[in-house]
Amino acid sequence: MKTSAAALTAFSLILASAAALAAPAAAPQAAAPNWYNVELIVFRSVDPAAGAGETWPADPGTPAWAAALPLNPPNSIGPAVPYQALSPVNEQLGEDWTRLKRSHSYQPLLHLTWTQPASDRATAPSVRVGVPPSAVPGAGTVAAPAAGTSSAPQQATLAYGAAKLSTTGPYLHFDLDLVLQGPAARNYWSTGGINTAAMTAPAATTAVAAAAVPIFQLYRLRQDRRINVGKLSYFDNPLFGAVVLVTPVRRP
Repeated sequence: MKTSAAALTAFSLILASAAALAAPAAAPQAAAPNWYNVELIVFRSVDPAAGAGETWPADPGTPAWAAALPLNPPNSIGPAVPYQALSPVNEQLGEDWTRLKRSHSYQPLLHLTWTQPASDRATAPSVRVGVPPSAVPGAGTVAAPAAGTSSAPQQATLAYGAAKLSTTGPYLHFDLDLVLQGPAARNYWSTGGINTAAMTAPAATTAVAAAAVPIFQLYRLRQDRRINVGKLSYFDNPLFGAVVLVTPVRRP
């Protein structure tokens, strides 16, 4: 009996070893994505002659603002969630914003800061920048520039669109698609004239004032490029532009 028990024990060990060898190896876990803080300032030129020598499309189209993610409101309690707006204490471009406000050549329009993981460019979502007039109940007015986050009042902003931080292999990539509502261009090209459906003139309190309101036109800034962490990146055209700063975030 002792011999049989020993033989059974040895046989069971052989079976266990064979089963372990036959079992498929556990799939390696994907590395957690890196997190970054993104800070974005959108500004425009106030020079009346800016872009005067350019020929602009009368209907440049509009960014897919509604399809982009609204930023989650800031929250100082608990860990940050993806695509969460950050409080002004996290801003690093405060002096740049102040410098633009004091400038006689530029006007700052939007200042956003948020945190997010960086995923592949093919699947990474865009976030909303600013607020289009169509997203505001009773649209038809252009309000003072707002913060552009989900926690800010829904006021239409002069510039709006979508921004996307993503990875392309080992590199970071930033896509920016914005439109600016500005005065009608001196030179424009179109097969059907200016698309008035894509414009919203400021509301007027009287009929006389309404008659004096100029027609407004949309100007589009659509650029994408590889960016470096910790270094300013500029996106611009003759009428408006943006400054982007991306910094790494340590996550537990």
